Amino acid sequence: MLQDSVINFAALSAFASADFAQLALLCTVLVGALCGCLSPTIGLKQRAYVGDTLAHLVFPGLVAGYLTSEFLTAPLWISLMAGAVTTGLLGSIVVEKLERILSIPPDSAAVVTLTGFFAAGVVGVSKLRGTRIDLEKFLFGDVLSLSSADAFLLAGVLGVVLLTLIALRDDWNAWLSDPEFALLMGFRVRLIDRLFPVLVTSAVLTGLFTVGSMMMSALLTIPAVLLPPKSAVSARAIVLSLGLSVVGLVIAFVVDWPVGSSIVLLGFILVLIKAIVVRLRDRVSAHTG
Repeated sequence: MLQDSVINFAALSAFASADFAQLALLCTVLVGALCGCLSPTIGLKQRAYVGDTLAHLVFPGLVAGYLTSEFLTAPLWISLMAGAVTTGLLGSIVVEKLERILSIPPDSAAVVTLTGFFAAGVVGVSKLRGTRIDLEKFLFGDVLSLSSADAFLLAGVLGVVLLTLIALRDDWNAWLSDPEFALLMGFRVRLIDRLFPVLVTSAVLTGLFTVGSMMMSALLTIPAVLLPPKSAVSARAIVLSLGLSVVGLVIAFVVDWPVGSSIVLLGFILVLIKAIVVRLRDRVSAHTG
């Protein structure tokens, strides 16, 4: 047992010294920071379903992009982005229309739409059989095969998100607390209404092309669950998201698990631990009271 542990740590050291591993770590850190920046807003605005919904909505677009690139010899990256953006925007419009016309809750409209879009994507996947394209890495991530271009893209999106949150911090917090009153007080609420879905969509799309939808959905939600934020910018949410990303990556290598699954499981275990601690604390308080 001790020998196995030594081998694992030796292998981990060798892994960490490899160029592709350092790039994977860098991209994982960037994704963690990106999700940590947006998690407080998602938590305070109760929009936890947004990340998962977008991941499902862009799925048929990714498939269409693959098919376009494969059979029409169009550039792969452009085809993927065009397809994802198209179905993502179309799905968002459908969600909004269903909610308004049928007078149903936002989450119900989102679930109906995302399942329909995902089903369309699954049908499209059946047409990809026999091609050289591997769609799985875009669903579950393949962080060890990322390139420098992926890191630059992630850094660019992170920079835009962070600068936007800092520059519009007062307006953002006013939008989170009471958007109607904030509008009367002159805060740029309408601007934030338009910016928020754009930033989340950019983050989700970037994550899909790097580490997969599973990791993105988890990291956009879990930090706000574990450490409830008080404002749009939360340093502890960013640090927690970074920690989940890095530790999940290390666990994935040591036990040979998919990176996205490792991060999700780690976050879920921490949420369960928090629930147990809160439950025990409430029982002690009730007993002493």
